[in-house]
Amino acid sequence: MAIKSYICALKRILSNGSSQPLVAWTENIVVALIASYLWISSIDWIYKPNSLDLVSAYSGGQDFFWPVIFVILIALRYGFTQGFACAVLTVFMTVVYYRYHHIIDFYSFSKAVGLLLAAMITGEFRDVWYDNLKKNDLDYDFMKRKLELFTQNYFLLRSSHDQLEQRMAGQVLSLRSNISEIEKLSAQYPLVGMEQQKRLSLLATPVLSLFSSIVGIEEAGFYTITDNKKINDKAIATLGKMGKLDLSDPMLKAMMLQKELLSPIDLYDEDLQGKYKLCIPLIDRNEKFLGCVIATEVKFFTLTDQNLAILNLVANYVSDVITTGVVAPVLLKQQIELFSKYFFDVLAENTKHKVQSSLLIFKGHTTESMQILDKTISMRRGADIYWKTFDKEGNTSLVVLLPMTTLYQAQLFKDRVLKQMVRADGSIIETQCIGPLDVTKDNQVLFDELKPLGMHYEKIANS
Repeated sequence: MAIKSYICALKRILSNGSSQPLVAWTENIVVALIASYLWISSIDWIYKPNSLDLVSAYSGGQDFFWPVIFVILIALRYGFTQGFACAVLTVFMTVVYYRYHHIIDFYSFSKAVGLLLAAMITGEFRDVWYDNLKKNDLDYDFMKRKLELFTQNYFLLRSSHDQLEQRMAGQVLSLRSNISEIEKLSAQYPLVGMEQQKRLSLLATPVLSLFSSIVGIEEAGFYTITDNKKINDKAIATLGKMGKLDLSDPMLKAMMLQKELLSPIDLYDEDLQGKYKLCIPLIDRNEKFLGCVIATEVKFFTLTDQNLAILNLVANYVSDVITTGVVAPVLLKQQIELFSKYFFDVLAENTKHKVQSSLLIFKGHTTESMQILDKTISMRRGADIYWKTFDKEGNTSLVVLLPMTTLYQAQLFKDRVLKQMVRADGSIIETQCIGPLDVTKDNQVLFDELKPLGMHYEKIANS
């Protein structure tokens, strides 16, 4: 390593000249004197017989013209002008010496011309090389400044984005709170004695406000669907300055075809550019297409997987409220198909948005334990789905589906239920609880537990 550092230092000394003109010209003169001395010292002086005159003769042992090395060194360090000046000075001093000793006839003009050419070519090469290096240095400095500016702007934007996310995170945004809002809407606009179309019109504006609180919708329209397939381009409620509906928009067409909530991220792979930011279908559990919400302006930082999953489930609950007036019913054994639809919706959210949901299975072996489970049902949370069924042995089972609930939260729910299974004397009421189980397609334990209750793995796997 030491040798390498010495070599690098030597290269810098040989290739980089001084920026001070006085030093540069002094170095030029000194090198020219050395080169001239080497040229002069390369001849041998001999005497004629019977004469005091000197005769010069070149030594036959010197095969290389060493002065050219020093002239080239100056040309490489300072460029064409200094190199050519050094060569001229060397030639001039040598000619003066030869003339002074009256041996100009022995002077090699071919070497002089070669020395001048070597200095000019080397100096020109150095000038071009130096200009290119200087240009590259300027480009590098410019790009470095641009990179620093870009980095500063990036971190400023990142900091601003993080602050916006933290501000949004500080707001009350959960599936439970939104289901509570839906229940309030259902109570405010009862199903009894009211036509569905009128109920839909009354609920349109509150539903837009509810969706806006979830994902920050700033401009959107609520549109109805006729014959389960045709969209009415006139909005029954709007938020912001919603323009005329563009029925040719690719996202809108995809939503009508797939009947799924779509955002721009869902169409990236298809290379389709549209003006809409969200297309939210309202489809109840009986597959009836009631309407849709189309948004043109949405706060970009709210379009997270978590918020989109909440929005999709809330849209499904809103659709059920519009048609049945019920948010999350308690299902009986024969309603396995309806429970399957709720289950598949939760499973789809896990697959698409990686949102965790949980499932618990309570098995009551006595009348007393079933009474406690019935009490649990009466105190259920709005978003939870309860399915009361029987296994092959005839034991009553209560399947509790907890959408967008982590295993830790589900464990707390389980603990609250089991705490009720204690008699006044401190004895435990016999109850079996399976779970909490993570609702995913890869959870084989979940499928094995649901299969005896009538739900088959093949149906779940193909959902």
